Amino acid sequence: MLVSHVCRFIYLKTIKTAGTSAEIYFEPFCVDPKAWQGALHGRGELVSDFGIVGARGSEARSASGGVTWYNHMTASEAVARLSPEIWNSYYRFCLVRDPWDKVVSQFWYHLSPSRRAALSRGEFSIVRQALSNWLETGRLPLDRHIYTLNDKLAVDDTIRYENLVPDMERLCRRLGIPWQPRRLGMYKSGYRLRQELARDYFDDAAGAQIRTAFAWEFENLGYSAT
Repeated sequence: MLVSHVCRFIYLKTIKTAGTSAEIYFEPFCVDPKAWQGALHGRGELVSDFGIVGARGSEARSASGGVTWYNHMTASEAVARLSPEIWNSYYRFCLVRDPWDKVVSQFWYHLSPSRRAALSRGEFSIVRQALSNWLETGRLPLDRHIYTLNDKLAVDDTIRYENLVPDMERLCRRLGIPWQPRRLGMYKSGYRLRQELARDYFDDAAGAQIRTAFAWEFENLGYSAT
């Protein structure tokens, strides 16, 4: 979660969407240049006249743990802690991702290293069954509460994971920020070890579960439910 008083933007960080990459890219515009420590995967919260950087990585804890600003802060929490003038006048944005692809990414991320290695070599039917079993745990990457209020989009713009570089460039132009693609790092990558299409991971039952769980995203973000 970021707030820039310099460039007048609010960034709400979603799950499994290259959110850390975008967060680190925009972070320098939220801090005193003399205080910025570089591209850190984990960091504590930082509040200054320049803006706000939420805690992330091992430093990220819930507000009840003593942190006021943290990485996956929800829109409702941000509204409660920011002034109405800032919330209503700053440009708000987040990243979104095709639900099918997002779920597959979450599945690979939560596998143990040994299980991940085994599935990378197995028949794809075994991988599909493993995903179906994993879905029973209920650990779906549902995060629309981060960027909605009363089931309505609470942001002015969305960056699509599938169109990350062009959308980032477009947003930088909108914010008056230099577009420097070499600074867009890759974090939490390397977990997914197969190249099959995301939609092919889901049998009929698993597909029905995703269509139900992500019905709002399919209806409001333009992704296909088929």
